[in-house]
Amino acid sequence: MHHLREFLAVPAGRGHRTPAVRVAAGLLIPLIVLLLLDRPDLTMCAIFGSLTGVFGRSEPHWRRLRHQAQSGALMCLTVVLGDAMSMAGRSDWEIVAAATLIAGCISVAADYLRVRPAGPFTYIFAFTATSAAPFTGSLAEASLTVAGSVLTALVLGIAGRVHARRHTPVLPRPPSQPADWGRILQHSGRYIAAVAAAGSLAVALGTGHSYWAMLAACAPLAAADAANARVRAGHFILGTYAGVLLSALLLQPDWTPVQLAVLLTLLQFAGEVYVIRHYALAMVFLTPVALLMTGFISEQPVWELTLDRALEATIGAVVAVAVVLLTTPKNRSEAAGTQPVNVLRR
Repeated sequence: MHHLREFLAVPAGRGHRTPAVRVAAGLLIPLIVLLLLDRPDLTMCAIFGSLTGVFGRSEPHWRRLRHQAQSGALMCLTVVLGDAMSMAGRSDWEIVAAATLIAGCISVAADYLRVRPAGPFTYIFAFTATSAAPFTGSLAEASLTVAGSVLTALVLGIAGRVHARRHTPVLPRPPSQPADWGRILQHSGRYIAAVAAAGSLAVALGTGHSYWAMLAACAPLAAADAANARVRAGHFILGTYAGVLLSALLLQPDWTPVQLAVLLTLLQFAGEVYVIRHYALAMVFLTPVALLMTGFISEQPVWELTLDRALEATIGAVVAVAVVLLTTPKNRSEAAGTQPVNVLRR
C-alpha cells in the first residue's frame, strides 16, 4: 500500500511549466521552419536537436548555457552518426554494437561534465532512432539542421537571463569536486552491459524495433541504486503501456505535417511538465512522441508499431534492473531498500 500511495502521489507543478514551455518552443520553431522549407525529411534531426533544452532546466542561466552547449555538441555528434549509419544501410547487429559503444563513451562524458538529466538516455534515443529510420538527405544538411535546432534551444535557455538579471545576481561558479573515476567507469559499464544485452535480445527475438529495447535499458540506470532502479523501471513500463494506448489512438487520424508538429509540441510540453514530478505520467505523453515523430517521413502499421513498443520497453527495463541487481553489492542494495525511494530525478 505504501508503494501504491507513492505511485499515485503527484507533486505540485509549480516551477515546471516554464522549462516545459522552453522545451516545447525549441521543438516547434525548427519544425515549422523545416515545413516551410518543405524539408520534412530533416524533422527527426530537428526534434533531437531540440531535446538539448531538457538539460540543465533547473540550473542558473549561465551554468545551464554551459551544460546545454556541452550536451548540444554530444547531441549533434550522435544524430550525425545515426544518419550516417542509416545512409550506409547498417544491419541491426551493427547498430547494437555501435549503440553499446556510444552508450559507454557518452556515459563517461555526461558523468564527467555533470550534466542533468544524467546518463546517455537522450543521446542513445537520438542515435538509435536516426540510425533505424530512412534518411535521404546529406550529412551536411543533417549537421546544419541539428546544429540550428541546438542553437534555438540555447537561445531559449539563456533568454530568461535578460529579465532575471534585474532581480538576481550572477552566482559564482561553485568549486568543482574531482571526478570519481571509479564510479564513472562503473556506471559506464552498466550502460554497456544493459544496452548490449537488451539490443541483442530484441534482435534475436526479431521484434523489428530493437532500438526501443536499448533505449528502455538506459532509463532505469540513471537511478542511484537498486531500489530506485526497480521503481524507476516500474514507472517506465507502466507509463509506456499507457502511452502505447494513447499512441494507438493518436496514430489513427491522418495528420497534416503542421498538425503533427503542433501535436508533438503539446505532447513534449506535457511530458516535460511531469518528467520530474511523476516519471510514469511523463512516459504517457513522451511515448507517443517517439512513435509519432516518424510520421513526417513514413507510415507504419499502427498495432504492430505499438505492440512492439510495449514489448521492447519491457525487455529493456527488465534487463536494466537485472544489470543493476547483479552489479550492486548486496549490503548496498538492502540499505537502499530501507530509504525513501525517489525516481523523480532526471
